[in-house]
Amino acid sequence: MRFKKYIPLLIYLLLIIGCFLIVRLTERLVEPDKEQGEEPPVSSEAVTPESESGWQETPEPSSAVESEAEPSPESSSKEPGYPFYEKEWWEEEEETDTGEEEELYRVPVLMLASDLHYISRKTHDGGSAFWEMVAQDDGKISEYSDILIDTLVEEAITDKPSALILTGDITLNGERENHLGLAEKLHQVTEEGVPVLVIPGNHDIKNRNAATYFGNQRESAEYLENAEDFFAIYHEFGYDQAFSRDEASLSYFYALDDTHWILMLDTCQYEDYNHVNGRLKPETMEWLEGYLKQAREQGITVVSAGHHNLLSESRLYTTECTMENHDEIVQLFEKYEIPLYISGHLHAQRIKKHKSEPGVAEDAYGIQEIVLSPYSIPPCQYGRLEWQAEGGMRFETVQADIERFASQRESKDEKLLQFKEYGPKYMKAIVEEQARKTLRAIPEELKDEMVELYGQLYYDYCAGNAMSWDKVSATRAYRLWEKIDPDSRYVKDMGQMIEDVKQDLHDWSR
Repeated sequence: MRFKKYIPLLIYLLLIIGCFLIVRLTERLVEPDKEQGEEPPVSSEAVTPESESGWQETPEPSSAVESEAEPSPESSSKEPGYPFYEKEWWEEEEETDTGEEEELYRVPVLMLASDLHYISRKTHDGGSAFWEMVAQDDGKISEYSDILIDTLVEEAITDKPSALILTGDITLNGERENHLGLAEKLHQVTEEGVPVLVIPGNHDIKNRNAATYFGNQRESAEYLENAEDFFAIYHEFGYDQAFSRDEASLSYFYALDDTHWILMLDTCQYEDYNHVNGRLKPETMEWLEGYLKQAREQGITVVSAGHHNLLSESRLYTTECTMENHDEIVQLFEKYEIPLYISGHLHAQRIKKHKSEPGVAEDAYGIQEIVLSPYSIPPCQYGRLEWQAEGGMRFETVQADIERFASQRESKDEKLLQFKEYGPKYMKAIVEEQARKTLRAIPEELKDEMVELYGQLYYDYCAGNAMSWDKVSATRAYRLWEKIDPDSRYVKDMGQMIEDVKQDLHDWSR
């Protein structure tokens, strides 16, 4: 009986002993696995293993080493079992961020201008000789040539295009002083990180009409003799950055990015004198085809720019505008499916697609040409060409904001402050006066009416503004032309200008 009273105590002791034995047995079962998972210590003399790529990789530190590291004071309050972070995970991400956002790809945007015909104030004083030259010209607003270029420079710096492209006739008549003055202005653009690409026009090299105008004297001026002279002044504007230059001309290739090239074509002839018309040399054609072939193989889009026209663009000006070997060039461009050629020279805004033969479908491929109106003649516009994200292109004309430029500089010149009105009025007045001299023995008020019509049509023709034959032929001014001077070249000119521009030519897309 006495033994029975100790049975509960004995059972309790046996349970304690059993729990102890279970714990020990469990530890012995776990220890072999733990021992098998341990890695031998790495000797300081061990060779660092190479990865599959061949680069040496630094081994991760062993868990034993990590466990020996003393936790920082800040980390000591962290929950046990977690790594010791000095910062929260989002703070760590901010720390590793360099702050530099990945630059997104930007499709190319080009700013295009032609026929600047720049004349520096170092080559004239605004005297009688200067104004006599202006009166015989075709409406160039040479009085404000510096202001026009300064506005173009400022808008290029503000808009930050992928490149500013100038397609020739960048000086009045190739005067060295005018070239130097223009290059100085263009440096302002490149200094702001905007590339400038230039090529010559027929006015720019070996032009014996180069002159200065002081007082009542027109005197011959120094001009550029050859391609080397041109390169010496403008090598920083496209030539130094070109990935290929033609040895036979001033042509070159410039890469906008990995998939877009600009071909700057020297279409001029100036070895003996400055020919008005243009052509490409056989050597240039051979050089050109090699890179067009390469571009096609690599899926690169090439857009070309030159001074002379590729297509017949005008009923009014039928000679000396289209390149002499334009058929051969068109054939080469279309062989490699060049989408667009940009030119100047004509002094009129034009957009036209080549058709190999009549009846070709409107959506069939044919190289497109955009002829830029002269920046030196009101409305003083330039072109803007932008690639679309889906791969197409869009072109539009932009009028330089002369009024804003003058206002920002607190100019007191009302002509500049009201340039949108003054510019067209000035240009039309020049051509109106030339037409007036052909009219005789009729009242002045009738002359005013007749030449005003011609001046308006000529302005619209150069600017690319749509004209209507029905509206023009219904005016009294046109009927007066037909009655008083029906055989006049001005009557013929008006008809050809209207036929050329039946719709606005300010925008294009594909």
